[in-house]
Amino acid sequence: MPVSRRTAAIAALTALTLLGTACSGGGSATAPAGERVLTLSAAADVSSWDPAMGAGGNSVLYLQAVYSSLTTLNPDLTITPGLATGWTYDKGKTTLTMKLRADVVFSDGSKLDAAAVKANLDRGRATTGPTQSALASISSVDVTNPAEIVLKLNKPDPGLLFNLSLVPGMIASPKAFATLKTQPIGSGPYLLDLAATTRGSSYTFTRNPTYKLPITYGFDKLQVKALPDTNAMLTAATSGQVDSGGIPMSGLKAAKAAGLQFKEMTGLILGMWMVDRAGKLAPPLAKVKVRQAINYGLDAEGILRSVGGGSGKRTTQMFAAGSPAFVEALNSRYPYDPAKAKRLLAEAGYPNGFTLTMPSENAYVPTLYPVVAQQLAQIGIKVVYKPVSTNLITQQYLAGTYPAFMYTYTATQNWIDASLFLAAGGVFNPFHVDDPAISKLMRQISVADEAEQAALFKELNTYVVEQAWFAPLYSSTSLLVWDKSKVKIDVPDTQLFVFLRDYQPAV
Repeated sequence: MPVSRRTAAIAALTALTLLGTACSGGGSATAPAGERVLTLSAAADVSSWDPAMGAGGNSVLYLQAVYSSLTTLNPDLTITPGLATGWTYDKGKTTLTMKLRADVVFSDGSKLDAAAVKANLDRGRATTGPTQSALASISSVDVTNPAEIVLKLNKPDPGLLFNLSLVPGMIASPKAFATLKTQPIGSGPYLLDLAATTRGSSYTFTRNPTYKLPITYGFDKLQVKALPDTNAMLTAATSGQVDSGGIPMSGLKAAKAAGLQFKEMTGLILGMWMVDRAGKLAPPLAKVKVRQAINYGLDAEGILRSVGGGSGKRTTQMFAAGSPAFVEALNSRYPYDPAKAKRLLAEAGYPNGFTLTMPSENAYVPTLYPVVAQQLAQIGIKVVYKPVSTNLITQQYLAGTYPAFMYTYTATQNWIDASLFLAAGGVFNPFHVDDPAISKLMRQISVADEAEQAALFKELNTYVVEQAWFAPLYSSTSLLVWDKSKVKIDVPDTQLFVFLRDYQPAV
């Protein structure tokens, strides 16, 4: 994802703050009088109700209201049971055995059993898209009995249980596969009420009377309004059209005036990706002192104020705050110091600097590019921008067309993040740079016990920051607001996401 506009930031916020335990759906129900209704805003319409299509982003909000998932993602990013009551790995972590709940039925009346789970996973593996990618480590799915499946993996995958808590692990009724795109059939606490839904605008969900999972939801009805405009989202929140939703930080004053409760949510990490670390297109980037010089030469705090409007927090690391890999002390590793940056360039053999070619576009934050160019020029690096069409940005960035670029990234689970932008085969490592130290740590992490992984992830993160693989600037911040007279959200400040289950009636 390129440098983000406010709209994109709110889109990510809406998806992430409601990211947790998946729900289910399908059908229609008549609600009793005096029902408790929760109305939320979303930054976009749902793209598909079919989990095999890998609908993510803003669609996560909708899909978690209509499907249960195999595992549950907790606020601290730990994984606990969902449709699967428990699981075990073999010693080599290439065989995953999962026990399933035996009391679950889909909203069409059919039974959710191991055969249904296998059908969903096999379909996800065979359907081109994000779900297929998330399940790529699975080589086969075997049914050993109606309440047990065995996943054979082609390699250890520490991110698999995390992925199974999201869209890739959402289980739909096999009988409904042909019509899932428009009508979801699941097994969780809510049903999509088609009669009370206006496609593209507003979606209504009612309680599922056959819901069996122990997680409780306090509202009898859920409504989601698609509002693909930040001004519309702000207006809806402050005028009482919705009970809760994401708004830009610029809307804080209006939210306070409307008496809304609010919580700051950390989102996208903005910074420079120096992907040509072997120096194929830009030889200087192969030297760690050059990459460190760029980190010292960018005034992250100043850019946060001038470009980000102060809506964010300084960071030097690509892993999410609160995740096992995060090391708070690393955020002071590269204070703004242009004099030190010049010395490092000279020590690296570039006392007179060099020229660096990067892409630019004008659909997101065009004011960022001249600021970066000016600051790097002050330490001797001349930036030459090549304009790129917005719809070709990601394609060219990930094709190895440019040695470096400005980019935003939404950090999730540590192993998934590391696999994407650190591993030699990662799609966000377009020059496929293979650092022996990184490869060794990732091999150790892949087979380590959960208790050992945290220390290894911290070691990996520290190494990447010291080697200056990236020049992160700040993690953007948006607001989640809610009407405290109707809704109660009681979560600690350290919680990264607000889950659907966290929304409870105020009284």
